[in-house]
Amino acid sequence: MTEFKINLANMVIRIQGVYDTLREYCKNYITIDEETEDFSITVTPEDIQRERRTGEYEQNSDNYIEIIMALLKLADELPDRNRFLMHGAVVSWKQEGYIFTAPSGTGKTTHVRLWKEHLGPDVEIINGDKPVLEVGEDEIIAYGTPWAGKERLQKNSCVPVKGICFLRQSKTNTIHKLNKREAMVLLLPQIYIMSDSQKAGRILELFSELLEHVPVYEFSCNISEQAVQCSFDALTTGVL
Repeated sequence: MTEFKINLANMVIRIQGVYDTLREYCKNYITIDEETEDFSITVTPEDIQRERRTGEYEQNSDNYIEIIMALLKLADELPDRNRFLMHGAVVSWKQEGYIFTAPSGTGKTTHVRLWKEHLGPDVEIINGDKPVLEVGEDEIIAYGTPWAGKERLQKNSCVPVKGICFLRQSKTNTIHKLNKREAMVLLLPQIYIMSDSQKAGRILELFSELLEHVPVYEFSCNISEQAVQCSFDALTTGVL
């Protein structure tokens, strides 16, 4: 068994698990804070085998399944703390955050890497796949997590979210701003919503607040420097 604490999304979380690979996976977030604890999660051998029986992870190791189970248990605790899990890549430019989201395989990680390549040291990649978003009274904060996709692009940091971009692959680059209804249709599948109706309801409330605070764009793009300039200009200036 393994046990440790992480500082993630401005919370101290105790994690109890089975394999040391889980600790290694979370190593950039481990804290030695012995007294503070916001909540705890536990992954047991029974949890792992139960998840394996679903058939979704038939080809994966128990170590991998445990990492996924820890994420799901973490996500279940977030709505009560005004937070939720989103599928997306978060990039920071001069301490302002922008989220690129799309179905897996569309190219969100490629696009944030292009931001880093073409826009230089003012750009940091906060998370490449599964950030935690906190909904405050006046702003939305995106936090890095260890769960950052196969590239593991992540940083134990946070940034205020100033824009969200839904990506589509295209030979040309075009971007336009969405109204709230259009944004909800595209973004809702990228939000982790659990089966518990009360928590699911709370996530939908938080998601609605996000759409009130943050502009959302739909961006059809290729993988050129011009694509970076197109998204950068729209997200940082709001001018299309």
